[in-house]
This record gives sequence, structure tokens and C-alpha cells, in this order.
Amino acid sequence: MERVELFLCIRSLDTGGAERQFLELVKGIDRERFDVTVCTMYGGEMEEELEAVDGIDYIDLKKGGRYDLVGFALRYGRVLRRKRPRLIYSFLAEMNLFSLWCKPADTRLVWGFRASDMDLSRYDRVSRLLFGLQKRLCKKVDKIICNSNACIDYHKSRGFAMERAVTIPNGIDTERFRPDLTLREKFRKEWGLQETDLAVGIVARLDPMKGYELFAGVAAKLMERYENLYFFAAGEGDEGIRKSCEELLGRESGRRFIWQGGVKDVERLYNGLDIVVSSSIFGEGFSNTIAEAMACATPCVVTDVGDSAMIVGESGLVVPPADAQALERAIEEMMKAERKMAGEKARARIVSNFSLQSMIEATQKELTSCAALWD
Repeated sequence: MERVELFLCIRSLDTGGAERQFLELVKGIDRERFDVTVCTMYGGEMEEELEAVDGIDYIDLKKGGRYDLVGFALRYGRVLRRKRPRLIYSFLAEMNLFSLWCKPADTRLVWGFRASDMDLSRYDRVSRLLFGLQKRLCKKVDKIICNSNACIDYHKSRGFAMERAVTIPNGIDTERFRPDLTLREKFRKEWGLQETDLAVGIVARLDPMKGYELFAGVAAKLMERYENLYFFAAGEGDEGIRKSCEELLGRESGRRFIWQGGVKDVERLYNGLDIVVSSSIFGEGFSNTIAEAMACATPCVVTDVGDSAMIVGESGLVVPPADAQALERAIEEMMKAERKMAGEKARARIVSNFSLQSMIEATQKELTSCAALWD
């Protein structure tokens, strides 16, 4: 079988759900079927992990900021003309658009969409412009791969041409994300948690879609009632969101509500927690956080955004988005539930339905069919 010259492209390799899925695809893709070049605009924190992957070329195009448009397009175009790939698979808006504009005429293009039900009024003009350009230009793309059914439904509702869109759910590394008593003990010892203490956490960037203020407000009320209850927040981003949360939390911010910033060994956090919460109020497609926590046998309470309800199935609790009272009741219910049994059911669901290998194989199948259109 002739190998397909494939460009895998993404804005950056900074820590994030889309970036992690991108990197796992790079690691797992069949080198006998695909000759892989990876391109980024900005490099990022996970570059070292990428550079350790055998059998790929890596090009950091070193985009010089938001307004480096013409220079970046010229550099990217030169690389593509030199390599002349049969197929480009790009992730997220900026790289999607530049790949369309810069690709050789006979190169096939697959776009990757990751979000659903976005509230664009919460973002800047550039984000809204990128969304509108993708809507206008998506008919020129050979295929769109979405990570959730909700992602396809949302883009259809906003007028995108999604006839050539397919859903491939995210894949979870169930060897990395697994129950580990040693990691749990280390985490709880580090934070001085006793056996009777309960730890509830959120793992998400500080972004309007993630519902941090909702989570912090609920945490403040629950901490008033339960002295053995601790909350952990792992993620970086908009410091204005953190300040709003700190006002809601009062003296408990930094005491029983612990800000951890970016966490690299997130599997230790998942194992140390008793409950993981996804409080997103919009925008979620397929939440890596939920699936990774479930793979670690940690039960989840989630808002019904994107495909979150489908991911947890009957292993967790689902509440309406932006409903503080419902979220508070659900966390309290999970605190009193048989969490070990719920966690075992959660892990079994991820192993059966959302394995890393399933994601890679499904992606390879779609890319191969798209590459077959090449003249």
C-alpha cells in the first residue's frame, strides 16, 4: 500500500484537550500507512513529548503573534509547496483557515471541529471573525471531523455545511488514566487530607465556557455545611475569572478551595479526588476531563452540555447547565452515594466505548478515504 503524505496541523502544543488528542493521534498513527509531518503555529509546552515520537517530521512555523498574517501564510505556503502532501488534517479555527488558504490545489483538506453550543458574545471580535470565516468557507473542505454529535448539531444549527462531517469521539489512554492507590495516597498526603475528608475537583482552563463562577458559588455553599469538604481547581487562563471566583469564595479561597494552576500529572489529581465536576455552561464537545476522570474510576457530576451526558451514561450524575441549585444537589448526592461502585462502572464505560485505539483507527479510516480522492 502506498503511504499517504499527511500533514497534521494545530495552533499550538500547549496543554489542552484538543492538543492532547492531537498528540495521541500523532503517537499512534500507523507509520506504514502515513508519512507524517506535524506543523504548529507556536510550538508549546508539549513540544518535548512530540519530539520524542519516532518517525515524524516536526515543523514549528513560529508565528509572530496574532497579526503575523502575511508572513506566516507565506512561510506555511512554502512548506506545503515543498512537501506537497496528499492530505492535511488541521485542528481548530486558525489552522483550519490557513491550511485552506495555503494548501496546493490538489491537496485534500480535513478540518477538525471540537466545540458545540458556543456563546460567541463572551469572546473577542477575532474569535467571532474566525467562526464566520469557517462558516463561509467550509464547503471548500473535503471532510470535517468532529469529536461529538453535539458539535455537528451545533454547527448545522448555525448554518455550516456539514454534509461531509463525521463524528469520532475522543480516545482515552486507559493505561495512563487508571485507578492507582499510590497516586491517591500521595495526593492526599500532600494536601493533608484525612480518610474522612472529601475532595471535589474541576480540571479545566479558566475560560467563560467552563462555568468556574458557577462551580465556585456552589462550592462556597457546600463548604458552609460540610467541614470535611475540600475543592481543587486545576487550570490556567483568564485571571479575571479567578478573581470573580475568589470574591464568591471569600476566606476559603486558597484554604479549602485550592487553586493548583496547570497540572501536568493530572492522573494523580484524578486519583486523589473523590468526585470530579464538569460545570461547563456552553461550548463543550467531548470533555477529556470527564472521560479521563472516569478512566481513573472517579465518579463525575456534569452539566448537560455537548456530549457530556452521553459520556457518563448511568455512571454519573447530569444536571442542566447554569443551574446552581441542581449542581449543588447533585454534588451532595454523589458525596453520599456508593462512589466505589460508580467509579468502577465509569471506568468500564470508558474502556468499552472510548479507547485511544478506537479513536486512532476511526481517524485513519476517514483520512484514508479522503486521501483516495487525490488525483
